[in-house]
Amino acid sequence: MPSPDNLLAFDALARGGSFTAAADLLDCNKSLISARIKELEHELGAVLVQRTTRKVALTEAGERLRPHAARLRETVAQARMAVDETQSDVQGPLMVSTTSSLAQYVLGPVLSELATLHPGLQLSLEVNNQLQDPVADVLDFCLRSARSHKVHDDRLVARLAGYASENLYASPAYLARHPDIRQPADLAAHRLLATEAEHRGGLKLTRGEQHVQQAIAPLFYLSHYPLQANLALAGHGITLLADYTVQRHLDRGELVRVLPEWHCDYWPIYLVHAFRAPLTRKYQTFIDFTLPRVAAALPENGKSQTGLDRHTR
Repeated sequence: MPSPDNLLAFDALARGGSFTAAADLLDCNKSLISARIKELEHELGAVLVQRTTRKVALTEAGERLRPHAARLRETVAQARMAVDETQSDVQGPLMVSTTSSLAQYVLGPVLSELATLHPGLQLSLEVNNQLQDPVADVLDFCLRSARSHKVHDDRLVARLAGYASENLYASPAYLARHPDIRQPADLAAHRLLATEAEHRGGLKLTRGEQHVQQAIAPLFYLSHYPLQANLALAGHGITLLADYTVQRHLDRGELVRVLPEWHCDYWPIYLVHAFRAPLTRKYQTFIDFTLPRVAAALPENGKSQTGLDRHTR
């Protein structure tokens, strides 16, 4: 198969009419054009040009090759233009994945705003509580909780979006009907809505440097924030909710925080994507738009100082 570089040199020679003009068209040395034409003639087994001291003329074989070489140049130009457009345009498909709670309370509204601002984007949000890999699962971005999953590996970039915490909440009606809760030990007299895997051995509570593991009597185990919130709102017990899921209920007085000086868990949240350099404008726009809005939706950020992005290549 003839070399594309040699065919492009031949196309420049056919257009320019001389080795000097061809070298100017390709911004290279005249000797390189001459060497590529000789190599192309060897590849094809035919004489393509008749050389003189001042100009060249195409042979019959060269004339037949000329339109094919011109089409190759056009194809290369179109390929370059297509790639350049992906580097400069904010449009086309963008696949994003996150957990159900982050999708509902944090990322969903952000992506809706982004889609309105950039209608050329074809945004897809995959909601999945399982750990997903942007490379293996063919995703552009994952908004990951680092609570229980590994975030970093050498193929990925993990950008810190902020922090979340999980705390105890109940409705005022529930608290009015049950004993006061002034310390973690008082929880033993209450029914909690908790996750089995994390709280079968007791509820872990932290206040500064103080840590306790309090035995509890769950009403039943579940691990779905919207359902936990609904049951707590209905007065069925005390539940554990991420801070970013409860702000509207707190503002309306529908839920109140139990043991406000104690929290149950605390973890970072990262925007993760495959390592790419340089980033296309579409990806950079997504990152620049999404990160500050996700950070603003995480109440714990007001109490914490965010760190620097971690590039894990």
